[in-house]
Amino acid sequence: MHDVVAALEELRHGALDGGVAHARAELEHVHARRHQLVVHARHAQVRRHAALREVARRGYAATRISEVARRARVAARTVYLHAPTKERLVEAALRRRADALIGRIERWRPRGDSADVVLGELIAMHEREYRAESVLLETLVDGALPRHVAALLRELDRVRLEIISRTLNDLGRQGALRMRTSDAIALAHALLSYPTWRTALTGPGRRRAPRLISSALKAALV
Repeated sequence: MHDVVAALEELRHGALDGGVAHARAELEHVHARRHQLVVHARHAQVRRHAALREVARRGYAATRISEVARRARVAARTVYLHAPTKERLVEAALRRRADALIGRIERWRPRGDSADVVLGELIAMHEREYRAESVLLETLVDGALPRHVAALLRELDRVRLEIISRTLNDLGRQGALRMRTSDAIALAHALLSYPTWRTALTGPGRRRAPRLISSALKAALV
């Protein structure tokens, strides 16, 4: 009887040891897979960033996969493996950045109460996002982009118009605007559009352009 009990106890310990070893192996597999996903995401981000930089520098028509690969410091076949055409590579890069920008704009809310402060925050949000996403926006205004890719700019503009409309409608209901709300929305939408901002920054105003745009908009609206 003693021998039987000892044998059963030995089997139980063996099973426990085997279970622990199996659990440890599963955990190591999960960690390895997680690390692999992180590395893959980092490499994909590098490729997307390289694609945007190349298009912003050379224009879409002159961009080559080989140059994107060189900038990303990977072999061209690696880029082709994940994006078989230039169009798909650029579209994926633009979509990722555009979606992030759209999300930030949609979440924006003014914190101030007075019309002057709210308008200042609206203008500051545009300036901040334009500076942060200058490469994305410069790429989207490239006339050589495929039509469905360039449509991202219209999508961005639609979201921006919604934010401007919501903000100025609120100010209009408070009686804080000096002109009709619809006219105020149209004026703010035009003065805060990226092409206008870009022209102002590259014109005589240069670094003073954001301040000049802000002064002009505030003087007209409030």
